Amino acid sequence: MAHEFNWIGHACFEITLDSGEKILVDPFTEENPVADTEPEPADIVLITHDHFDHMENIGDLTAEDGTVVGQPEVLARVQENNGGLSEDNLLNGGMGMNIGGTVTVGDVDITMIQAFHSSDVGSPAAYLITAPSGEVFYHAGDTGIFGGMREIGELYDIDVAMLPIGSVFTMDPKQAALATSLIDPEVVIPMHYGTFGILVPDSDEFEKLVAERAPSVEVVAISPGKSCQY
Repeated sequence: MAHEFNWIGHACFEITLDSGEKILVDPFTEENPVADTEPEPADIVLITHDHFDHMENIGDLTAEDGTVVGQPEVLARVQENNGGLSEDNLLNGGMGMNIGGTVTVGDVDITMIQAFHSSDVGSPAAYLITAPSGEVFYHAGDTGIFGGMREIGELYDIDVAMLPIGSVFTMDPKQAALATSLIDPEVVIPMHYGTFGILVPDSDEFEKLVAERAPSVEVVAISPGKSCQY
């Protein structure tokens, strides 16, 4: 069985590992204009930052015994605004984790690393997800390009990277293509585009630029509600 990546739209991904765990990153479904599928409640829910389009309706999308992962300030906001969750659902009882740290949830290793963006509380973050079988997946969150992406690629042998390309609030296709070359994953899935009219509408330019800058990286562009396997 392969790992499955279902793009709900925007930055929201439902990742089903070959070992069975369901991971939801940056839930945004009810007010997401391109979301036409509702993910199942997840075993692990990862929150990169506290903007509304990255942490919507968490209570309904977390399994009864699931774990929500984020910084302590973000988890405090989750508990305030998303009913139905208890301290048992929050990583480390609500203490969460922070940039540079790694925690193990079930059999999955979660590493929080930096992202460059804004937030109301806490600070923006990204995640490295290490499956029990050893593959590493990088969800960059909302971010601009930064030089440390090269070190991320050197430290971690990344199999699949999910990178924003939509501009305005994150990297544009030109920056994201360079970021792809710095991280050097096996596969890159573009995200955070086409959701709203002010964002880049498609992945065409990104795909063209990655082919020039990082020809060894496979670009897998999927439509919201569709999935791919690795």
